[in-house]
Amino acid sequence: MARPRTYEERRIATAVRLPESVHRRLHEAAANRDISANLLVTRAVSDFLDRLPTAESALGSRARRGRSLGVEAKR
Repeated sequence: MARPRTYEERRIATAVRLPESVHRRLHEAAANRDISANLLVTRAVSDFLDRLPTAESALGSRARRGRSLGVEAKR
């Protein structure tokens, strides 16, 4: 597995606790794609964060749901 030697930004190590089955699937998926598990996780997290609604958007939809149920938002 080739590892990139240069990075666009500084890397920070972090630990994540995964169930054994997810860990196994992660390493199998990485091996099948001939990339490191680290690269697969980095790309997956980045893609997920790119699609994640903003906090304002999420809070706004909660407030709209609450009003439709006759509940006032706390301030």
